[in-house]
Amino acid sequence: MYTTDQEIALTEIVRDGDLVLVPRGFHGPAAAAPEHHMYYLNVMAGPAEQRVWRFCDDPDHAWIRSRLDEYPPDPRLPLTRAY
Repeated sequence: MYTTDQEIALTEIVRDGDLVLVPRGFHGPAAAAPEHHMYYLNVMAGPAEQRVWRFCDDPDHAWIRSRLDEYPPDPRLPLTRAY
């Protein structure tokens, strides 16, 4: 995770059962080793009565979002199914 002013510049190794709090700034990318699944969960927290996702892309990497429609969905997703 990092901030544009580099006040936070941290790389973490996260293993099964770990929790990482991101107080502000940007986070990612996240990656799993080949042949391993990864579950990435975002949770909203805070005192606001109404929860609203107010995310923004790092301006240096915002171009990636505009390219996502060029790729088909990953056929492995979703890894779970509704019963």
